[in-house]
Amino acid sequence: MASALGVRLRRLREAKKLTLQQVADAVGCTKAYIWELEMKDGQRPSAERVQALAKLLGVTMEDIMGEPVQEVPEASLEDVAFFREYAGMSEEEKKHYQDVLKMMFSRKSGD
Repeated sequence: MASALGVRLRRLREAKKLTLQQVADAVGCTKAYIWELEMKDGQRPSAERVQALAKLLGVTMEDIMGEPVQEVPEASLEDVAFFREYAGMSEEEKKHYQDVLKMMFSRKSGD
């Protein structure tokens, strides 16, 4: 049975559309080890391994290990990953995203 760590890791990996092998190659371990992290309870990866996974997945070590996100406690892991990607964008890219969201979610006056 997967641990909470494993469930989070798998969700983050799948959100980035990465295979087990791609993650393993990027962080310097085997595909079997990543599978064990995701699927077996009681796995205890080293801090270095968690840091490498976090960097690859665009989240913090706390996000992977399950520490609550203080500023936005209701945010899903996918939300946090998206925000971290957004935070790394140029101001021009952010403006484009904001304009599209305003257009998508704005209501016509009188609605």
